[in-house]
Amino acid sequence: MNTSETVEMELVDFHCHLDLFPNHLDLIRESEALGIRTLTVTNAPSVWPRNRALTANCNYVRAALGLHPELAIERQNEITLFERYLDETRFVGEVGLDGSPRLRPTLQIQEHLFARILTLCAQRGGKVLTVHSREAVSRVIEMLGTHLGSDRGKVILHWFSGTKSESRAGEAAGCYFSVNVRMLQTRRGQELVSGLPPSRILTETDGPFVKIDGRPSMPKDVAKAVKELASIWRISESGAALRVRENLERLLV
Repeated sequence: MNTSETVEMELVDFHCHLDLFPNHLDLIRESEALGIRTLTVTNAPSVWPRNRALTANCNYVRAALGLHPELAIERQNEITLFERYLDETRFVGEVGLDGSPRLRPTLQIQEHLFARILTLCAQRGGKVLTVHSREAVSRVIEMLGTHLGSDRGKVILHWFSGTKSESRAGEAAGCYFSVNVRMLQTRRGQELVSGLPPSRILTETDGPFVKIDGRPSMPKDVAKAVKELASIWRISESGAALRVRENLERLLV
């Protein structure tokens, strides 16, 4: 895909970690030049000021304030920084829960932090959250209902990997779902995404964690996810890109 096609398709990368790339400034400039609607998430409140400064003058790239569940133990004291910075942005992420075996012992602390984050977001209202829910989808959705509510914020379940019943629960809770090319190149991922409402789908790269051809996935690589969605939806790539862009515009109203 050449640059002109990328621009014409108006891509959306609504979950990546640009500050973890060594060439993050180049990638911000490239996303701006290509008009890619990019949400760069952060893993800890202490890095927020720098990320906010890097994106302050951008038209297409926005930064999100986060506290990653994988860092719940070592960064739990930064919840005070999270509260201090929350009024500086509409976007929150990466936040959530991780119930995978390695992190299950920290779930109590994760839940404490996530509940506090959701409560703070509910108090402010109007926040857009990109939420980690690996092996903890049901609990995440339960906590969204208890501490946030669909009328106080909007939620994207990032790299959604739950069951079909969990996807229905997420849909009922008003959630959107962001998907990446790694998901869409597996049979299970394709089946899961094909069962999600197309009006709730956003694209992401989750770079640099997702790799393409052995290198970190960059925002422009989200075109590969669009190609896979086009195949699942049986529409053109430009049609799939337009649908995702319309989904984002509806989310951000």
